[in-house]
Amino acid sequence: MNNTELAIKFSNEKYCTRKDVIDTMKTPLIDSIWNSVLEYRSSFSIVLPLKHINNTSYSVCLTPTMVEHVNSVERKLMRIMADYLKMGNLAEKGVVRVNSYVKILKCIGKKYGLNLEDAVIENIVNGNVSALSPDLMILNRYFRCLLEIENNPDSKINDDTFSKFYSLLMGTDELTEYYRTQEVDNSFSKVVIGRLYLGVPVNTIETNMDQLFNFIENSHVSMFIKAISAFYFIYYVKPFETYSEEIATLSLKKILALNDIGGVASLLDFEDLVSNKEELESFILESQKTYDLTYIIDYVLRKSETYLDSVLDSFVAARNTVINKEINQPEESNILNKTPSVNTSNEESFKNINGNISDINKQQPVVQGAVDYNQSIAISNLPTGLSEDEATRLENHLMELNPNLSHGQAYFYARHCTLGMNYTIAQYKKSLGCAYETARSSMDHLVYLGYYRKELLKNKFIYTPVKKG
Repeated sequence: MNNTELAIKFSNEKYCTRKDVIDTMKTPLIDSIWNSVLEYRSSFSIVLPLKHINNTSYSVCLTPTMVEHVNSVERKLMRIMADYLKMGNLAEKGVVRVNSYVKILKCIGKKYGLNLEDAVIENIVNGNVSALSPDLMILNRYFRCLLEIENNPDSKINDDTFSKFYSLLMGTDELTEYYRTQEVDNSFSKVVIGRLYLGVPVNTIETNMDQLFNFIENSHVSMFIKAISAFYFIYYVKPFETYSEEIATLSLKKILALNDIGGVASLLDFEDLVSNKEELESFILESQKTYDLTYIIDYVLRKSETYLDSVLDSFVAARNTVINKEINQPEESNILNKTPSVNTSNEESFKNINGNISDINKQQPVVQGAVDYNQSIAISNLPTGLSEDEATRLENHLMELNPNLSHGQAYFYARHCTLGMNYTIAQYKKSLGCAYETARSSMDHLVYLGYYRKELLKNKFIYTPVKKG
């Protein structure tokens, strides 16, 4: 091969370092080849508004192969988001969430030398933390950061975002300090080779973070390149006394969430990157040495392409898990997926919710029609303006007819079931005074039971009562 052919090979088949080329050619005398490699790459190089401590700008090299890999990963991310949103069975989605968060928290546990059984971590995911030992509280605090991304995927990324993550990780509502005030002095994070840094001087942190926020908000590079570049930069700057690596990973997910992937980004196990620090940092150091972020981006791309395939496979596995559970537990399956057919007594009971509806609301139109529980449940022509007493009687009646409704769900539906109206998770949260995640799960459960239809309107979901008959 001539030098031009070698340059293409060493940039496309694998984005090689100088050492990789030396090893492949089995000689250190590669200057002419390496110059050809750099010349070829310069045609595809994009300068980023992120700078090394010596004021040299970082760049990324978008060779044809690199672009193809980026597009492939981003397509998989979009498919994951779409498939997750289309997952109609609430139980399937629950299996995916629990399994994903357990895997993620095991990675964080590994970082802290914790080797935990899945059952212990499942307690954290399910909110059972009352008996959690102090050494495991970091997992619960990290989980709360993940919920912040899941529940608020569209919020802007700025100082407040990092402050929220940092305060959650620290376990405090008030931060007495924010950016790092001590110089980094551990063996691998100081100057280790030439002018390589992992942890910039404290007097440059704020300037570096301003660069990062400008990059996140204004750069037009693709979402995955932006996410990995931001991950690298936070890891490099180490802006906080502790948890900078965790915040780097959370920021990666937050950028994906904000750029069309939504809350499902919180379920993706990019934490595996920081649980394999030695491998990760070899690519981080190569990017710092060359000011070329393509090395770290290429590393994450190669790991992600296979991993994201496994995420899509996990959706199928979750579906099979739910189906097998329903087959093996038929009685429970009947409760979850079927509601009893209405008979004459039920129709009469509905028309007489502790008294005839027309008597309840003499100044309003009479409720027409029976409720057919073989179809999606709704109350046609429900008059607006029911008193609290009337809504309470309707709530109690709904719970008697459908024991799979929780009290909170029946409470909300009895007061928010007017045809033609749209309701939101925020309304449920406000009405019940519960956490956002509880509200979201409850509204999705009402969709699952056929009370509402769920639709995406701009950047939020709306829930519309389903008309009966």
